[in-house]
Amino acid sequence: MFEKMLKDNHLKITPQRLAILKEIQKFGHISIEEIYENIKESNPSMSLATIYKNLASMQEARIVDEVKFPNQKQRYELTKNPHIHLVCEKCGSITDMELETPIQALKDACANTSSYKIKEASIVLIGICEQCQ
Repeated sequence: MFEKMLKDNHLKITPQRLAILKEIQKFGHISIEEIYENIKESNPSMSLATIYKNLASMQEARIVDEVKFPNQKQRYELTKNPHIHLVCEKCGSITDMELETPIQALKDACANTSSYKIKEASIVLIGICEQCQ
């Protein structure tokens, strides 16, 4: 699966990229530091700089997306359909949620009422998850 994604986006298939993508898939939303901590034992030669460089390449190829959450380090996720993020203010859990009303409609409405040309949207809703309520 990851080999095809990399190949389709004209990126070389490397053990480093495959390891990074597996960690992102495993955790859903993960920081660079967490990726590094999780894979340094099985990939002792992989540096933090290597992870940064590979994430930048894969982000440019739209294989992964950087997601910014209030009061947290940025995290990375595999690129998927437009969605919003629900973040629990107590435990920090992050849940993806697809909207019935397309995000594109919101982007169009904002573009129509402002002078902006909207390129992308990142929507984060903060609340308290079911487990913490």
